[in-house]
Amino acid sequence: MSRTAERGVTVARPEPLDSLPRAVIPVLPWLETACSAVLAALLLWKGILPGWRILNTDFPNYYLVARLLREGYGLDRIYDWVWLQRIKDHWGLNQTLVGFAGLTPFSALPVVPFSIFSPIVAKRLWILTNVLFLCSSVELLSRVTSLGRRRIWLLALLAVFPLRTSFLFGQMHLLVLFLLVSAYYFHRKGRQIACGVCLSIAGVLKIYPLLFCGYFLWKRQWRPAFAMLAATLLVVGVGYLWIGSDVLNIYATQILPRSVQGEVLDPYSVHAASGAALFHRLLIAEPALNPVPLLNSPSLYAVLYPLWQLAVLVPLLAVFSIRANRAGPDQLEWAAFVLAFLVLSPVPSSYHFVVMIFSIVLLVDVLLARKEYGVAGLAAALYCLISAIEFLPIVRGTGASLGILPGFARLWIVLLLWAVLLFCLWPARAKFLKTYSVRTASLVAVVWIVGAFGYHRHFGYLNQEMSRRIPASVNPYLAIGPRPTTGGYVFTAMLPDGYRVLDQAGNAVWKDDKSRRPVDQLSVAVAQNSPVLLLELADSTGSRIVAIPSGPSSSKNPEDPRPLIPNAESPAISADGRSVAFIRETRGRGTLWIARLEYPLGRLESLPNQIADNAYDVRDVTFAPSGWMIFAARVNGRISIFRMVSGAQPRMVSSPDEDVDSPAVSPDERLVAFRKLVHNRWQLGYMDAATGHERMLTFGDCNVYSPGWAGPIRIAYATDCGRGLGLSALALVDIGDDSSMRP
Repeated sequence: MSRTAERGVTVARPEPLDSLPRAVIPVLPWLETACSAVLAALLLWKGILPGWRILNTDFPNYYLVARLLREGYGLDRIYDWVWLQRIKDHWGLNQTLVGFAGLTPFSALPVVPFSIFSPIVAKRLWILTNVLFLCSSVELLSRVTSLGRRRIWLLALLAVFPLRTSFLFGQMHLLVLFLLVSAYYFHRKGRQIACGVCLSIAGVLKIYPLLFCGYFLWKRQWRPAFAMLAATLLVVGVGYLWIGSDVLNIYATQILPRSVQGEVLDPYSVHAASGAALFHRLLIAEPALNPVPLLNSPSLYAVLYPLWQLAVLVPLLAVFSIRANRAGPDQLEWAAFVLAFLVLSPVPSSYHFVVMIFSIVLLVDVLLARKEYGVAGLAAALYCLISAIEFLPIVRGTGASLGILPGFARLWIVLLLWAVLLFCLWPARAKFLKTYSVRTASLVAVVWIVGAFGYHRHFGYLNQEMSRRIPASVNPYLAIGPRPTTGGYVFTAMLPDGYRVLDQAGNAVWKDDKSRRPVDQLSVAVAQNSPVLLLELADSTGSRIVAIPSGPSSSKNPEDPRPLIPNAESPAISADGRSVAFIRETRGRGTLWIARLEYPLGRLESLPNQIADNAYDVRDVTFAPSGWMIFAARVNGRISIFRMVSGAQPRMVSSPDEDVDSPAVSPDERLVAFRKLVHNRWQLGYMDAATGHERMLTFGDCNVYSPGWAGPIRIAYATDCGRGLGLSALALVDIGDDSSMRP
C-alpha cells in the first residue's frame, strides 16, 4: 500500500487487485463496463424516462411550496393537508394527492428557480439537475478513493431501485448525496470550514446530516463542528427573513418532534421497514391501522425503543478513533455514520438509500485496499439486496400479510451491513472499553432515561384517545370535519383517488362523473332545518360552493350538483337554511363573506357581501343556532376566535395571547368548543359563552382538528393520536353535565 501526504495528512492509497488470477484481471474492466451500461439503461428506462413524462408523488409537494414562496404566500399552512390540496387543485397540478408532512421548509428552496416553469417542465429540469448531482458525486468520490470512476459508477448504479424512485418521484436525496460527498472531499483535503458548510446545507434540507456536528465534537474536531454550527445559524437566520418565522417555528416545535417519533405518515407501515415502525407494529394498538399488535403496551415501547436506538449508536461510538483524519479509520467512520442515519431513520423510503452509495464506496475502497475481498463481496451483496428488496415478489405489495420477518426484510439486511461496517472498524478501537467505558456508560444512561421519559410522555394519553374513536366503516388516509345530520353525520375523507365527503356508512354524499376532470370535495356544511348540503368543490377553475339535496338519495345522483357560489370555500350554513357564510382567499389570506339563500330552494337571494375587513386572515367560520356567527382569524400573528352579530364589528372572545381556532357553538348556545395550541399541540376544549371560563378535554402529544357538536353534551372531532401527523381519524367525547365550568 502506497502513501502520499496531503497538507500534513497521511492518505492511504490501495494497490491494484494484483492477487487475482492473471487471466481474470483483463476481463474485469469489460465486465464492469458492461454491467454499468446495463444498469444505466435500466435506470433510464424505469426511472428517468417515466419521471420525465409524468408528475409523481413527491416533486409536486416541493414545487407547490416553492411556488407559494416565490409568489409571496404565507407558508404557515403548508403542513395543513386540506389547505395544500386546495392550492394544488386551483393551480391545476396533475397529481391526485399532495402533502408536505415531515419536510423542512428549506427543502423547497432548491426548486424555487424551477417554479417559474410549468410543473412538468420544472420536474424535467430537476431531473437533469439530479443527473448532474449524481455525476458530480461519482467524480468527487473518485478523487478521494482509489476505486476509479468505472468501479464507483458500478457501485452507484447497483442502487438502481433507490435511484429509480428518486428520479421517478423527483426527490431531494441526490442533492443530499452530493453535499455529503462534497463534505467528505473537503474534509480529506483539510478544508474543514467548507466541509461544515456543506453538511449544514444538507442538514437544513434533510436534518440528519446535522448530527455530524455531534460526530465532530466526539472526535474533538472543533473546526468543522463550529463551522457547521455557524453555517446552520446563518442559513436559519436567512430563512427567518425569507421564508418567515411562523413556518420555521411550526416546523421546529410541531413537525420535527413527530417526525423523529416516526409519526409523519403511517407509523405502522411495514413498507417503511424502520425500527420505529417495527416497535409501533409490535406494541401500539390503533383501531384502523394496527388493530392487533403483539402486545398493546405503550410503556414497553417507551422503554425498548430508546434501547434500540442506543444499540445502534453505542457500538458506533466504541469504534470511533479520537485521532483526526486518519485515512483508513476516518473513511470507515464516515461510511458508518451515514449508514447509521438509515438504520435509525424513523420513516425511510427506498429513495433515502441513494445516500448509501456514499457509504458503500468508502467501505469497499478500504476493504479492497486491505485485500479483504470476501468481506467486500459480502458488503456489496448486502448493498444490492437492500437496494432491490422492496421490489422482490416476497415483500412487494404484501402489506402486513407476511408478518414481521419478511415484512421488515430491508431492516434486517441493513442491520447486517451495519454489522459488517462495525466488524471492519472494531480492530482500530480494541482498547475502547478500558479507556472510555465510564464516559460512554454515563452518556448511554442519560440518553436512555431522557428517551424513555420522552416516549412515556408522548404516549401518556394514547389509550384514552383510542377509547374515544368512532368505529369506522371505511378507513381513509384522513378523516376530518365531522358534521351531524338527521341520519348520523358526514365528514371529509382523503381517499386514494382524492377527497370525498362521506356519510357514517362510508358512502359518498355525491358521486362525481369520473370521465370529467377530477374534482376534490374539501369541506361540507350542514343545517338540520335545511333540505340541502353545501359542498366545496375544488379543481383548476378554483373552489366553488354547490348545493345538493340532503338525505341518502343525494349519493345516487351522478349529475353535476347545483352551482351556488363561485370562488368560495369552507362554507357554513345557518340553522334556518337562509344564510351561508364562506371564505375567499387571496394569496393564502382568507376573507369572510355572507350570502342569503331562498328557502327551501337553496338558491342565492342576493350577491355575497364581505363582512370582515382584510385585517382578519379568516381560517374557519360557523353559525350559532340563533343566527349569529363565530369565526377564527389570524390577527397580529395569533389565531383568535371572534364573535360577530349582524351590523356589529367582530368581538374577540378568546385570549389574544393564545392560538385558538375551529369554534363550534353548542345547540343551546351555552358552550363553544374550540381547539387551542397548548405546548405546541392542538388540544380540544370548550368555554362558557357567557363567562369565558374554559375546560380542556384532551392532553395528548398529538393534535385535534375541526370539533363539532354531535348533541347537547357531545363533541365530535378529528385526532391524529397514534397516527401520522395530520392524518386524523374521528373521535367522540361526552363532556357530561359540567355546570361548574372549572377554568
